[in-house]
Amino acid sequence: MSLKRIFNIFRIDVVNGSRDKMVIYILLTPIIFSFFFRVIAPGFQTLSLNFVTISGQEETAEILNKFGDIEFTVSEAELKERVEEATDVIGIYYDGESFNLVLQGNESKEIEEAAKLILSGIQFEVWRSLEVEESNKGRFVPPITVFGFSFVVIISFVLGGMVIGFNIIEEKESGAMRALMVTPITKNELIFGRSIMGIVIPLFHALVATLIFDIPSIDYLKLMIVCVVSSMIGIVFGFLIGVVSSSQMSGIANMKISGWLLLMPVMLAFILPERAQWIFFWSPTYWSFVALRDILNLSSKWSGFAFQIFWICLTTAILFLLMKSKIKRGLQTYQN
Repeated sequence: MSLKRIFNIFRIDVVNGSRDKMVIYILLTPIIFSFFFRVIAPGFQTLSLNFVTISGQEETAEILNKFGDIEFTVSEAELKERVEEATDVIGIYYDGESFNLVLQGNESKEIEEAAKLILSGIQFEVWRSLEVEESNKGRFVPPITVFGFSFVVIISFVLGGMVIGFNIIEEKESGAMRALMVTPITKNELIFGRSIMGIVIPLFHALVATLIFDIPSIDYLKLMIVCVVSSMIGIVFGFLIGVVSSSQMSGIANMKISGWLLLMPVMLAFILPERAQWIFFWSPTYWSFVALRDILNLSSKWSGFAFQIFWICLTTAILFLLMKSKIKRGLQTYQN
């Protein structure tokens, strides 16, 4: 197997796709979708609490330390000056008679409500009888962001397969397939070379989508693993569409059917409750959606992630075995 011939096949696919603008349109479509979902999706929000109190009030400081960072001042006047500075700092102190809350007045509603709740707990000594524990359950990403990002990445699998399928159809229509039969290119080299496009396109769109959605602290390693493994879905369907379609028009019709087959579990999984999603366990794109959702929410552990990748591979392999005979018959025209 020659890496040079494999790369040459990839280069030919890029040139052919660029000549009729297909690759350009396919590269632009998910990016447009990304901007659309980014506009309608709310931004990421974080809530952090920072307190300031007067030195010597150790009991107050001990309680405040359970909820956020704390700093000290030497007097009430200095505490108020600190609260008036640009950063959001909540001032809570005891003046000998009662507890006092000092706010600048332009804090967010969430910070103001949290400050009042904490002050009430201190006044009524609620926090003495309650244990406050820290837990890390990831983060909550707006649902439209989860759906939009996952939709863009998964539709890219379909579009990568579309490039593969239509390149095969074009070869059959133009007669280029006959020329390939007299070259030293083997069937395996052709398959590997043609599959590169189906991997590169999803990787490109996934990385661009993270920039457009402005997703912080995403695990790029897991994202790339999901994209590479899941791109096999589009590659299988791409080869199937290429070999069974006799013309561009029939290829478009077959691509619409396969596209809906791959995207429908994602759209329904977004709507249906989790207890009803077992009906999509057969779909590799469903497991891709679950993996992407957990990556976005920072709730993806390596054990669970490996389980999701296993199911993507298993369901893709099952679908491939169901389509293998048709793909193999369609590729008989290539040189063995």
